[in-house]
Amino acid sequence: MKPPPHLRSHRRRSGGQRWDEHNTTRRAAILEAALALIEENAPGAEISTQQIADRAGLARSVVYRQFQNREDLDARAREYIFDRYLTELEAILVLEPSKTVEGIIFDIMSTLVAWTADHPNLYRFAQMGPLPGHPGPDTLTTFRQRVADTLWHRFASWTAILGIDVTPFRPLSYGLVGLVEGIMTQYVTAPETSDHPDQETLARLLTSSTWYLFDGHARDLGHTFDRTATVAATLGTLFAASAELPPQ
Repeated sequence: MKPPPHLRSHRRRSGGQRWDEHNTTRRAAILEAALALIEENAPGAEISTQQIADRAGLARSVVYRQFQNREDLDARAREYIFDRYLTELEAILVLEPSKTVEGIIFDIMSTLVAWTADHPNLYRFAQMGPLPGHPGPDTLTTFRQRVADTLWHRFASWTAILGIDVTPFRPLSYGLVGLVEGIMTQYVTAPETSDHPDQETLARLLTSSTWYLFDGHARDLGHTFDRTATVAATLGTLFAASAELPPQ
C-alpha cells in the first residue's frame, strides 16, 4: 500500500534536505582541505585539485560536482577565508561596560593582527583573485567594503544610543580599513629584521592611530573622551550631559 500523498511529499522533502546537508558538508570539507594546503605550502605554490580531493578524503570528480571549475573553487575559497575573518571580527565587536574605549579598540586590533600573523598564506591568497559574483580582479576593494560596512554598522548602532549623528564620518570607516589592511600586508610580506615589530607593538600602534582619529573628530563635535575611562563611565557622562541640554 502506498503512503498518503502528504507523507510521500514529506519524505521527498526530507530526502532533499538530507541531500542538501550532505552537499553542504562536502563543500565545507573541500574548502577546509584547500585552506589547509594553502597554509602548509609556500606562498603562490601550485596546489592541484587532486591534492585537495585527497586531503578532503573525496574523489576528484566529487570536487567538480560541488564547484563549477577550478576558478569557482578558488573564488569560493577566498570567500570562505573572508567569512572566517569577519566571523572573528564580529565576535569581538562588543561594547563591554567594564572596558575602556581604547581597550576595545586594542582588542579588535590585536585580533586582526594575530589572525593575519597566524594565517599569512591565507591572507595573501585571499587577495590574489576574484570573489564569487565579483568577476573583476579588485578583491581588496570588495573585502575592504565588507569589513568597513561591518565596523560602520556596529559603530553607528553604538553612537545612536547616545543620540550622536556620525553619518558624515562614514567614509572614514573605509579609510581606516585601508590603513589596517595596508599595514598588515606590509607586515606579512616584509622580511623579518631587527626593526620588524612584534604583534603587540603593531596592535598598539593601530590602536593609537584609531583613537586619535576618533578623539579628534569627537572634539570637533564638542565631545571629550577620556581614553582611560570605562565605557560605563563614559556613557554615564554623556547621558548626564545630554540631560542638561535644552529641549530641541
